[in-house]
Amino acid sequence: MAAETAPKKKKLPIWLIIVIVVACLCLAIGLIGTLTLIPKPETITKSNTQANENTVDESGPTSTPLPTDTTLPTNTPKPTNTLSPTKTPLPPTATPDPTLIQIGTYLVGTDIQPGIYRGQAGDDFMESCYWARLGDLSGSLDALIANDNSIGQYYVEIRETDYAFETACELRFLPTLPEPPDEFPLKIMTGTYLVGIDIQPGTYKGQTGTEIEDTCYWARLKDVSGEMNSIITNDNASGQFYLEVQSGDFALSTACELERVED
Repeated sequence: MAAETAPKKKKLPIWLIIVIVVACLCLAIGLIGTLTLIPKPETITKSNTQANENTVDESGPTSTPLPTDTTLPTNTPKPTNTLSPTKTPLPPTATPDPTLIQIGTYLVGTDIQPGIYRGQAGDDFMESCYWARLGDLSGSLDALIANDNSIGQYYVEIRETDYAFETACELRFLPTLPEPPDEFPLKIMTGTYLVGIDIQPGTYKGQTGTEIEDTCYWARLKDVSGEMNSIITNDNASGQFYLEVQSGDFALSTACELERVED
């Protein structure tokens, strides 16, 4: 067998070699130019610093803002003093009326003074006022000087010799006898009347029932002590009746309405 012949290496054409060389040169030249154009870091830093300084110099110092007016604090109003509530004054205590006595029992000369007292009760027995002049406080019948169940307007004379006085209603002391009115009434209701002060003397007419329970008690009096010997005359009148009040009489007591018909 024949020995194998080694293959021949192909040679590059000359024009291709020239092209490769030229390309390499161009690449080298480009790299060199690029490196030349890139500024150095120090130069850039310096340029920037100068630029900044120029900028500062051109703009000049900035104006310091003027301080704004600080608003003064408003005056906080002082707290007003809260007024303490005023104490409402208590109504004045009523001064006891020395001429008025209330319900109760009183020592003559110590609690009350002797004299004539006037009271006001109802118009019938159920609304009458009990009173009693007392010789002592034993509560016995012997202690009674005089007593009554008065009706209407009435008077009681308490004497210095009385030890005590008991009353079931208010009485007013009369330091002096009242003045007579300008005109005396022609009609009087149930009660006791002072002659010449409450009523005038004259003839009075009355009208009542005919039964014993409907009679009208009347009495001409020489005083208002309530004692039996103070009665001048009296009666339990029935039907139509008349009575004569004389100028010497001290008082007239009547249990029914009377009308004055003549002097």
